[in-house]
Amino acid sequence: MLKTKEELEQFYRELTEKFEGYIQMSDGRIKDIFVTPISLPKWEELHNGVNYILEMALFEPNSKKSILVRQANEKWIVLKKTLTNEEIKKSDSFYTIAKKSPKMKIAQIWEEEESEFCKIGEKSLKVLEPKYLLFAGFPNA
Repeated sequence: MLKTKEELEQFYRELTEKFEGYIQMSDGRIKDIFVTPISLPKWEELHNGVNYILEMALFEPNSKKSILVRQANEKWIVLKKTLTNEEIKKSDSFYTIAKKSPKMKIAQIWEEEESEFCKIGEKSLKVLEPKYLLFAGFPNA
């Protein structure tokens, strides 16, 4: 889940599929939004020696793989999950922060877990808890 810069670079280089999504670098706003699946830019094309990936949200429509990367201090949080058709179908659409950009679909992933706040006697009941918000492509792509 947490990756160093070197681990993130290796992870990025292994992404050979075509993705929808965006990559935001540390030295600017979101410039490139991939509304239709494309091969990702080379690592060297993104980096100028001092910048780094601030946030990246990718979705591969064929395999339904969603990837979210966020910079956190000196490491990167990397979430990778294959979404189900049901999760994609239930996705909500939101506008991005980039000008003239399309809405993007966000899948809300909930998982059952025992809750200390829902008890019958000493037994904790299982309840749905929100776990992830993942990019699920663009509604009209």
